[in-house]
Amino acid sequence: MLKAIRAILTAAAFFFAAPLLAKSQVVVLHGEESLRDAGERRFAKSLANHAVRWMKDGGVAADIAPDRDVPGALAGRKVAVLVHCDEPTARQIAAYKSFVARGGRLVVTYSSSQALASVVGVRVGKYKRDAKRAMMVFGQSRPRNSAAQIRQSSPNIVEAFPVPGRSSVIAWWADAAGKSDGDAAWLRGDGGYWMTHVLLADGDAAQKGTLLLALAGEVAPEIWREAARARLSASASTGSWKTEADARAAVGRLPHGPKRSNAVGELADAETARGAARSMLAAGRGADAWFFAREAGQHLDRAYGYAQSPRHGEIRAVWDHSGFGLYPGDWPRTCRELAAAGITDIFINSASAVSANCFLKTVPKSAACERFGDQLAACIAAARPCGIRVHAWLCCLTASGASQAQRERMGRDGWLVDNTAGGRQDWLDPSSAGVRSRIVSIATEIMQKYKIDGLHLDYVRYQDYYGSLGYGARTRFVRDNGGREIADWKSATKRQPLMGRVMRWRARQVTSLVAAVRTAQRRVAPGLELSAAVLGKYPTCVESVGQDWMAWLESGYIDYAMPMNYTESMERYSELLGTQLRKGSFARKIVGGIGVTASESRLGAGQVIDQIQALRRGGAAGFILFDLDATLSSEILPILSLGTTER
Repeated sequence: MLKAIRAILTAAAFFFAAPLLAKSQVVVLHGEESLRDAGERRFAKSLANHAVRWMKDGGVAADIAPDRDVPGALAGRKVAVLVHCDEPTARQIAAYKSFVARGGRLVVTYSSSQALASVVGVRVGKYKRDAKRAMMVFGQSRPRNSAAQIRQSSPNIVEAFPVPGRSSVIAWWADAAGKSDGDAAWLRGDGGYWMTHVLLADGDAAQKGTLLLALAGEVAPEIWREAARARLSASASTGSWKTEADARAAVGRLPHGPKRSNAVGELADAETARGAARSMLAAGRGADAWFFAREAGQHLDRAYGYAQSPRHGEIRAVWDHSGFGLYPGDWPRTCRELAAAGITDIFINSASAVSANCFLKTVPKSAACERFGDQLAACIAAARPCGIRVHAWLCCLTASGASQAQRERMGRDGWLVDNTAGGRQDWLDPSSAGVRSRIVSIATEIMQKYKIDGLHLDYVRYQDYYGSLGYGARTRFVRDNGGREIADWKSATKRQPLMGRVMRWRARQVTSLVAAVRTAQRRVAPGLELSAAVLGKYPTCVESVGQDWMAWLESGYIDYAMPMNYTESMERYSELLGTQLRKGSFARKIVGGIGVTASESRLGAGQVIDQIQALRRGGAAGFILFDLDATLSSEILPILSLGTTER
């Protein structure tokens, strides 16, 4: 009995001592019931996760939920961000009306529903396409602390128009030069806010997060105060500096000179900004407090940047996923900016099996290539005078973005990976001789036509294990293993010993592709560097996706491996490097991938610096940053250039 009483008292003490888990005032809803297509649902969920991350970076924790149970998700909230909820049901519309009636507000991104538009107080028009849209330009009525311009390429919108007496336009779409096309990007209505597209994860993450925070803060000013307190707390640490005392001690150890003086000045400015933030919070001015707290963090980051030293002779690279640089149509500006930041190499997304950002006979031109011209040629021409090396990035086995005709043709040819139920993926099967020949042909044409410094292989793996064991894999495995048919293939491939044999066979198919590209490179472009983007968790990736990249290094099939070690945890990053750099001979062939704005990670400048320093301590050849976007340009490279990549 006494034990039971003590247990009850202990549980009660824990209950009353532990803080209650308060529901966030903001919920991010992603389209599920309001979307018919499974791919669109996945896209909406991905973007919703980004929105939550962006708001967290700004200082506000938002909850996330699918739009299956709208009434339940809205209970107790002040703000609901709707991500790609295209056609809400009548039940959902009723819930949104009730939410607005009791004082809540909606932030709707990309919907064609007039019923939903009416709740916000706007009117929707037709679907409209314009490939020139490159940014959102806000007017004088833009939300507090938000940027006047936010970069985003949004060729597809659903028009929206203000309703007299209920709404107004607060931002317009514009091209890369800032010239507006007259289409509304954002509207403010009496029921909330309306965006004519979705907020994409294509850069300017901090500005997008600030915008969402600012919209929520207009609805509920206490959200600004919550965010300000979080930013103020975070402004005292960056990278390995966990406290203000750490920062002062580290700066005090710097040798006397301009860098130390600059770092001391930044620390002083950080403390001044923190004091202003505290005063503003005490006065109840949350938005102003948040502004100064952000300033304090930026000053501390710059001090951390000044406290670093460069390592000359290393590879300092960026992946350019878009394939057309920071400023579409202006590669010289992009390359000048990268050179000023100490970047030595650029890996430009040049081609896949279905389209190319350069002029090839083997692959159709991409939309960007049609509009801006040969992006690989333009990049090379701009990079050479800046001393930047150019690597053509080839997305080998993904068939994402293929046209319906391409998909049907690849399906007929047996090129697409399929599962045991017969479902096809948008992924090419490396066990197909035709697929390997196709990839080698594209790689060969690029190497022959362009004076590049390297060819970079990506997506050179299977997408997963179980989803790749359909008819194509089965027939080729049987053919390569004596022709003996396997009766219960589906069940047998889930257990040993067949499971292990299939995994090893899959790895050989991928390795054969890499070896074939190496053979072609040595024949047509001797001396050209061959590299590959690989999954960081080795040897697990051999089993899961058939990517035995350490064997590629040992066999000389590639010159450099670039593990995509995308994590926000320094401990996890160090664990991955411990495996990858354990052999001294391997270390100089590793260029560590850092996920600045990857879907798995969002890193601040201090975190990027710490991951670079870990690579240096391990003897790696260098680092490569994902991705070349507005966030990297405005938040990370300027800090790195103060010390880490100082020229």
